[in-house]
Amino acid sequence: MSYICGKCAREVDAKGLESLPGVKCPHCGYRILKKVRPPVVNKISARY
Repeated sequence: MSYICGKCAREVDAKGLESLPGVKCPHCGYRILKKVRPPVVNKISARY
């Protein structure tokens, strides 16, 4: 699983998070990380 830092926008994997105590970006030390989600398109029919 990978994450994106909210400040420096670098991608961090789960192994990179294990190197520091707590949840921090190993590059800048910022504590807000966003989970990378795959581009999924949901098609919904618009019938009434």
